[in-house]
Amino acid sequence: MIRFAGSSVVLLALVASGCDTAQAPCNESCPDISGVYSIENTTPAGECGFSPYLLPPSVRLEQTRDGRGVLFHVIDPTTQLEVPLSGDVYAPTSEEGEGMLGSFRIDSRTTRLAHSGSDQLVTLDVTVMGSVSQVEDRRVLTATVNTTDAQSGQGCTATLSVMGESR
Repeated sequence: MIRFAGSSVVLLALVASGCDTAQAPCNESCPDISGVYSIENTTPAGECGFSPYLLPPSVRLEQTRDGRGVLFHVIDPTTQLEVPLSGDVYAPTSEEGEGMLGSFRIDSRTTRLAHSGSDQLVTLDVTVMGSVSQVEDRRVLTATVNTTDAQSGQGCTATLSVMGESR
């Protein structure tokens, strides 16, 4: 589990191609991007007045039965419990190349404690963008988790880069 010193904060990760706002979520024949991905690399950046969501050593990416929705599991640092964040699946575009299986985007707002043992509540906007590619016989997850204090008005954001492989 990743720990941040002091009041370091949240997660944003590598840019995930294919989830820009001009592209619409898939409606049918959505790509299968689900799996369990062992986290190989996480790079935190940013300082804020709240603890960031954490990632377990392996991240579960689950799709809904119809394939259009996705759940990305993170750990709430204040309770140490796993929290699923839900979003949409996107089909790859022709510019993304042959190895791209698909991508996903999650936009969520949550209110929780700022830190473990704190009684201060914060409202956080969480955006997760990710893509899954096929590289030889394994799937590779590249994701960005961006958490911003929705009430500060200052855009306090922390970033975590995430790379993982299916196991």
